[in-house]
Amino acid sequence: MKQLTTYMILFSCVFFWASNFIIGAILIHHWEPIVISIYRLIVIVLFLGCISWRSIIHLSVTRRDILLLIVAGILGVAINHYSFYASLQHTTPITAALILACAPIVTSLLNKIIYKEYRNSIFWVGAIISLIGVSMIITKGAFIGISIGKGEILSLITMLSFALFLIIVNDLSARISAAAITFYTNLIGLIVLMPFGTSIVAQKNMQVAFPYWLLLIISAIVIHGISNLMWNRKMKEIGSTNASLLLNFEPAIAMILSAIILNQLPTSIQIYGSLLILLGIILCIYYKEIKGVVYK
Repeated sequence: MKQLTTYMILFSCVFFWASNFIIGAILIHHWEPIVISIYRLIVIVLFLGCISWRSIIHLSVTRRDILLLIVAGILGVAINHYSFYASLQHTTPITAALILACAPIVTSLLNKIIYKEYRNSIFWVGAIISLIGVSMIITKGAFIGISIGKGEILSLITMLSFALFLIIVNDLSARISAAAITFYTNLIGLIVLMPFGTSIVAQKNMQVAFPYWLLLIISAIVIHGISNLMWNRKMKEIGSTNASLLLNFEPAIAMILSAIILNQLPTSIQIYGSLLILLGIILCIYYKEIKGVVYK
């Protein structure tokens, strides 16, 4: 029951992250990607500083932990945030979500290489099925002749940086609280991005209508503040690989939200691919419950 609750909380985080594809597609019509990243990180850092100041102040870390926090802040926050919003200037939210769905497989491979983490063959079958689903959607069922543009490349960078971020956070969470990890990685990401956006931020951003400012602020708190905090806190209970598998729900959620909010209906190929992705998740997550296999 406790594990089911953990999965439900992590799924809620994935839902809010999926909504960020839609919100990002709206915000990039009013700000530059670097500006959105900086504004949202300012909101996130202030929010986390207010609710988690005790965990932030009382922190004991080693030099290795500091290095990992810096790397996580650069990869998982600075690079990840900018590449995410920049990609939405050149591709659709659905395509971006589908590329990010490859993060679980990359995370699994990296965990296998770095930590020699064991995974049953059924787990890999499920991961491959999910990858086939993603490939089907990206290639529109052809599986060959993939045309990769700037948006796809930026989305790939977003996915790779997030996969590495998941592994680093899983390592840090054994010694540092989720609140401290979330705050300091976002603070480091903000510090890294600030020099690149000072001249742009000073431009005509105050002319943007109030509803868009409200959307930016609220989404920053919910998506990158609360959701990230809960993810970092709960991920260690089931491991980064199993937790990252839930990210495969993002494309399906992004499709539904795109249809409702942006009036972008998914194609039949996208629907079939999403079903394969969900099948892969079921095999990867629930096989251990059926067969009694324990994954570490």
